[in-house]
Amino acid sequence: MKQIRFETFGVPAAVARCVEVADPGRPSPWEVLVDIEACAINPADLAQMSAKYGVLPELPGTIGLDAVGRVVECGNAVHDIEPGDRVLLVGNENGCQRRRVGLAQVFKVAPHLDVLQLAALKVAACTALELVRRERALAAGDWLVQTAPLSSVGRAVLQIARRDGLRTLNVVRRPEAIDPVREAGADAVIVDCEDAAELARRAREATGGASIALGLDGVGGQECGRLAALLKAGGTLVNYGMLSGQPLQIACDLTIFRDITVKGFWLTGRLGKMLQAQRHALIAEAIALLEEGVFNCPVAATYRLDQIGDALRHAMTPSRKGKVFLLPNGAIESAMALS
Repeated sequence: MKQIRFETFGVPAAVARCVEVADPGRPSPWEVLVDIEACAINPADLAQMSAKYGVLPELPGTIGLDAVGRVVECGNAVHDIEPGDRVLLVGNENGCQRRRVGLAQVFKVAPHLDVLQLAALKVAACTALELVRRERALAAGDWLVQTAPLSSVGRAVLQIARRDGLRTLNVVRRPEAIDPVREAGADAVIVDCEDAAELARRAREATGGASIALGLDGVGGQECGRLAALLKAGGTLVNYGMLSGQPLQIACDLTIFRDITVKGFWLTGRLGKMLQAQRHALIAEAIALLEEGVFNCPVAATYRLDQIGDALRHAMTPSRKGKVFLLPNGAIESAMALS
C-alpha cells in the first residue's frame, strides 16, 4: 500500500515522499482495519516534518493527524462496528491508504456526513471547542478576541462563538482580510499595528468599549503581546499556535499589574490526558455541531498521495483559502470536494 513518509526533517515538500509499504494485515480481536478516505493536512503536520513540533516522531515518520475512513474488517471481539461503517480516526499517522488500529482509536460516524468535513474535524473543531467552551467561563453576549481568524481553528472559533451567542473581535494583519473574516462570521475586525495604544483604540471603537476576558492567539511573537493588552484585568490569553515562528513577547506590566494569565494549549497533549470516554465525548460534541450545520471548513484542494509535494506546497501557501486534503484511495463523494 501507499504511505506518506519522511526520513529526515526539513522543508515538508522536500522531505515527504509517497512510498510503497507492507499492508497492515488482518486485525487482531480488538482491532479494526480501515481504508482511509480523506486526510487533512494541518499546520501541525508541517511542524512535525520541519522539526518544530512538541513531540517528534522516530524516523522514518508519517503525517496525518486528521482522517476519516471506512472499516473493511473487524476483529472477532468487535461488536459495535461493522465492515462498511465510516469512522473518524482518533489517533495520528493516518497519511496512508489503510490502517489497522485498536477499537478505542476510531469513532463511528453517520454515513450521511460529508467526508471532507469529517476529515477536518478533529484538530480544528476539537481545539476550538476546548478554547471557547473550556478555557474561560463566558456567557451569551460576552466578547473574545483572536488572531488568525481565517485559519481552520480561527474559523471554527467564529462558528462556535456565533452558535453560543458570543461576540468576536478579530485582529488581522492585512486590510484585505477584513471582508473575508466578516463573511466567516466575525462581529468585529481590526487591522493590527505596532502601536499598542492605537490598537486598543481600534478595539474600543469596534466593540463599543466592551470588556474582553478571553484572548486566543495562533500567531505568537509581538502580536500575542498586543492581543494580551486588549484584555481586561484578570483576563486569560491562550496561545495555541506559532504561525509567526517567534517567541511570545508580552510586557511584564500586563502579567504583574493587570493580572493577565498567559497559558498554552496543545490538543495532542490534552487528548493524551483524557480518558477514552472524555475523548469520545469531545469528538461527539464536535460531530453534533457538524450535523447542526455549525462547522463548515472551506476546501482549497484535494490531492492523491503521489501528489504529496504539490499538496504540501499548496498547504504552505500564505494566501491559500481553505484546507488541503489527501485522498489516499482515490476520488470520494463529497459536496465539498475539488479535483
